[in-house]
Amino acid sequence: MNKLVLIFDYFKEAFHINKKNKALYMPQIALIAVKVFIALFVGIGVYNWVNVGEITSLTAMGPNQIISFMFNQGFKLLAIMLAYALISVVIESGLLNMYKKAVTQGYIEAGDFKEGLSKYFFKLLLGEILIILCWIPILPFYLILGIVTLTAGLTIIPIVIAVFLTMWKVSLVMNDTGIFSAIKDSFSFAKRNFIPLTVLQSIHYAFASGASGGSSGGSGNFSNMSNFNNDMGQGFNSDILPMPAMTEVIRVIKIVIAVLLPIISVAIILVSIISMIFEVFFSLTLFVAYKNGFKVEEKQVVPLEETVEIEALEGQDNAEATVSDEENYQVVEANAVDEVNTPSDIEDVNDKEVGQ
Repeated sequence: MNKLVLIFDYFKEAFHINKKNKALYMPQIALIAVKVFIALFVGIGVYNWVNVGEITSLTAMGPNQIISFMFNQGFKLLAIMLAYALISVVIESGLLNMYKKAVTQGYIEAGDFKEGLSKYFFKLLLGEILIILCWIPILPFYLILGIVTLTAGLTIIPIVIAVFLTMWKVSLVMNDTGIFSAIKDSFSFAKRNFIPLTVLQSIHYAFASGASGGSSGGSGNFSNMSNFNNDMGQGFNSDILPMPAMTEVIRVIKIVIAVLLPIISVAIILVSIISMIFEVFFSLTLFVAYKNGFKVEEKQVVPLEETVEIEALEGQDNAEATVSDEENYQVVEANAVDEVNTPSDIEDVNDKEVGQ
């Protein structure tokens, strides 16, 4: 329970570090700009592709041509995703080093991002690839277990794996170590602090899903398969719509794309900014937690007998101090009397008595 209380202390420390180092947001802002650029690039590409000639040729395609077309478009989309993933690793490698400097020395400098990029980019990239490859043989068992547990395993298993892998990047950067040593250290740290790390990751996922919620995908699915001809070998019927009607439909589609594109771009910016704030905050919290290690300071318990003896000694010291103060007061009083009864004062008194 004491370790759980430490989470809020780490939140507080991360908040103060974040407040003093606003430059931590700059790499994330660059990544947001990349997201918006990709969204505009894809949207403009779709807008230019939608025309009468392309739609007509698509409707005239047979099954093999449709599959080939989907593979070509999927390859382009995959290339965009890989490019974004590489840019993300570039941003993350420099940003992790900035987190390290902010937590360990309290401030960041201009060259910290470049230093992290040169030191950790390839390690992070290889580590991510290794983890993805490890998921491939586990995936069938993961899906089976998810079905057996009525999809509960689909949520629990990723959280458990995320808990054990929480600190591998933090360990990699904080200790300047290798990939396998960092993963091993992350597992050891998770075993020692499984409950607080689980709570921390749950809070992280709750905020992250709340910040990025509302985004959806899968818009390319066909909703009604009855639109296909009975004989697919002959391709789609090119006379589904008359040419004037098709032109009008394409014009409407272009208008919709033109309207949605800026709206989607603004939505990406807003959601990414909210997500950025939470990600920077929780990343700093992880570094603070790793640095402190969820160590609870134990107060030394003093036995009752020793407590009584200590109190008796303190009472004796107080009594001696009181006696010493009284003696000092008596000495000062005696000195004051001696100063008053000086020989000159005595002679003055005798002269007064003779005069009387």
